[in-house]
Amino acid sequence: MSKAIANHRYRHYKKETMIYTVVTADALDCESVKPLVVYRSEYETPDHPKGTLWVRNREDFESKVTLSDGTVVDRFTEI
Repeated sequence: MSKAIANHRYRHYKKETMIYTVVTADALDCESVKPLVVYRSEYETPDHPKGTLWVRNREDFESKVTLSDGTVVDRFTEI
């Protein structure tokens, strides 16, 4: 499991080019007070320019996912 650390870069499991930099791993959801990770894209798509900010709960950011072939991988891997 990759821990979310500010200023570190991560690759999303779906695609090698989906690279993000964590802005902060210390944000809190205003209603649930659960920890959130704020991260910025380092790549560009027609729908989302480079630098787009994303927010995901920390538990989800640091979770594992199961691929269609049954392989279990980190959702985000530090690079």
